[in-house]
Amino acid sequence: MRASQLTWMAVAAIAQLSSLTIAQAQQKVADDYLVTSLPDLSAEESAQIKQYAGHIALDPEQESNLFFWLVTSRRPQKAQKLVSDLAERSSSADGYFLETGPLRWVDKKLTINKGGWHEFADVVFLDQPVGTGLSYTKQPYLETMREITTHFLAFLKEFYAIFPDRAQYDLYLAGESFAGTYIPYFGQGILEHNENVPAGHIPYNLQGLAIGNGWIDPLHQYTSYIPFVEQYGLATPTLMPLMNAQQEDCLDAIRRQDLISQNVCEQLVSLILQSKSESTQCVNQYDIRLVDQYPECGLNWPYELPLMKAYLNRPDVKEALHATAGDTHWDECSRRVSIALQQDDSPPAIALLPGILEKTRVMLFSGQQDLICNHIGTEYLISNMTWQGSQGFQDTQSIGWKVEDKPAGEWKQARNLTYVLIYNSSHMVPYDVPLVALDMMNRFMGLDTKLQAFTSSLESDINIPAPSGGEKVDINQPNPNNTSSNGSAALLFVVMVIGVAIFVIVRRNRRQKKLGGGHDGVQWFPLSNNNNNQGMGRDRRHAPVDELDELVVEGGIRDSDDDDEEYEDFLSSGDHGRSSSSQRG
Repeated sequence: MRASQLTWMAVAAIAQLSSLTIAQAQQKVADDYLVTSLPDLSAEESAQIKQYAGHIALDPEQESNLFFWLVTSRRPQKAQKLVSDLAERSSSADGYFLETGPLRWVDKKLTINKGGWHEFADVVFLDQPVGTGLSYTKQPYLETMREITTHFLAFLKEFYAIFPDRAQYDLYLAGESFAGTYIPYFGQGILEHNENVPAGHIPYNLQGLAIGNGWIDPLHQYTSYIPFVEQYGLATPTLMPLMNAQQEDCLDAIRRQDLISQNVCEQLVSLILQSKSESTQCVNQYDIRLVDQYPECGLNWPYELPLMKAYLNRPDVKEALHATAGDTHWDECSRRVSIALQQDDSPPAIALLPGILEKTRVMLFSGQQDLICNHIGTEYLISNMTWQGSQGFQDTQSIGWKVEDKPAGEWKQARNLTYVLIYNSSHMVPYDVPLVALDMMNRFMGLDTKLQAFTSSLESDINIPAPSGGEKVDINQPNPNNTSSNGSAALLFVVMVIGVAIFVIVRRNRRQKKLGGGHDGVQWFPLSNNNNNQGMGRDRRHAPVDELDELVVEGGIRDSDDDDEEYEDFLSSGDHGRSSSSQRG
């Protein structure tokens, strides 16, 4: 009896060990994803980049697989960082080859990108949702933000199992355009996960969200197109009546049901693009400084897209990236993924931001020359958003910013929210101004910018020189001019205080008068015609960030008598996403 029991136990132990060995063999480790070299990149340049790539299965049947591409930091700091660079509904290869990644095409040749975000942080590029880029699935495409968020959290779990040391890094989520919808959902999902960590899981060290030219709040962003074309000289006598009528139709549609896809609202962009179509030309919807042929209007921009498509569909490149599974043909954007999301009734990303700002930091940045997700729309949504008990930025002042001694843009921050307006840049900020974008992200992550290979400064970093004609005053020595100057200085101070008080009273009365009655439609507050900003490019005008709180949109969705609770109920009842007239909006 004892001998048979021992035999049974031995057989069971061997079976258990065998199954464990098989499971361990199936569980991939980091070295399985190591990219040893890339075609067309010299051995010397390949040696400068340590990276991993491949598919991570999200379910036991491996029917849904996300493709990731991890680039490790060149100069890791004491507080190590991990940035998840998220595509919108296009491949993360855009970020890797055109914006924040380690490589760029120069004269049709791959070379090192000096503005890559991997300088001080690990950066993981992710093709998501499934069906995008080199990611693939045997299941139907995802249809809601909740489903996509569940997939992202499943990816994080598997990613940290393969790279367990990264779990201790500060995690930042970054992306542009429609990622302005994804990122708040993913951030909210992580925060909820951390509040009640499931068994067998770990908490995620989320430290911030960074969204560039993001689609966050359709109501305020759809209604930004008219003031944008007026400010930037795109308006024509025939265009404006059409846009005003279309905006009313757009607002009617939002009143009926606020959806992630509002085709009638997307027609506002179409009207702008068609306004010059009689000459077969149109404005580039991603960079208004550029002229394109109708009807592309920016869809074929940047010029490196054909190079990227040819490269990523090469068998030797897919082999190097461990991306041969799934029989995937790489395309920048997946229209099928976008179509699957058209009927998504998830709440808008703007509804999530106030709660997120209670727990972590958010940076919204805008390239000044972008039309499709323009900076005026971002400024409107900030001015109308209430977080941490106050609406908008209140009286917070903007901060000047320089990179390489040239004006780079303007910063404004309060109560966990940072807004950055970036000069001379488009929908794809890091594509146009890579060093500016790198400095911005390093500052947001709290890295020591003095270690950068280039110079940069915010006004708070700059030593303000003494007034011309004067010398530094030694506080331990009497100043012979003090007696004569103190009286005039005091008088000047009193006059300034009285002037400021009068200005505040008049401004408040004017604002109360404007907000006094109910109204329907959209009420625009005056925008500044100040044209003295540096770094503007072309002959454009821009309302200074200091006047952000004046850029208030009063939507026809509620009358002024409606209480705030009813308006919050409305915001949480519909979906505020977007479906661009292009495949990349």
